[in-house]
Amino acid sequence: MFHKPRHYPHSALAPAGVLAQQQPLARPPRQHGGALAVAIFIIVVMSILGVAMVRILGDLGRSTVSDVYGARAYAAARSGAEVFLTQLFPLNSAVNASLCPERVSNLPATEVFTASYSEEGLANCNSSVRCDRFELQSPFNGTHFRIITEGSCDAGSMVYSKQVILEAADGIF
Repeated sequence: MFHKPRHYPHSALAPAGVLAQQQPLARPPRQHGGALAVAIFIIVVMSILGVAMVRILGDLGRSTVSDVYGARAYAAARSGAEVFLTQLFPLNSAVNASLCPERVSNLPATEVFTASYSEEGLANCNSSVRCDRFELQSPFNGTHFRIITEGSCDAGSMVYSKQVILEAADGIF
């Protein structure tokens, strides 16, 4: 008599000893250099990210330097304007209108005051002041002054500058 071989689809249902008779599973096909390609790809991507980070950090450093020197140039411009205003409007004295020439153009062209600073925070900075004046007409009286101050700071190969524009009057509007 022939015994028909029994097929057990689930190994848990197979009687003991039947599993030992089954053939081992076939090995998966071998990979030929797949891991090497993935490793090279990861190295290239990480290198690109590293170069990008170095550039971003360099730009951030230059931006910070620019902000600091810009603030110093603004402070130099403000300092120049304040010193000039004390000369234009001296305490307990008449306005010194002769410091500013008569207005003849849209922007004041005559430089009337310059200062260089050596104090901490303003070292290597200077300011220059240009101004003009205009006599107000009726119903107003007095003199209108337009003052433009430029502060600049030398930072090696770069020069940072800022302008402050002021208007002042000695009369009543």
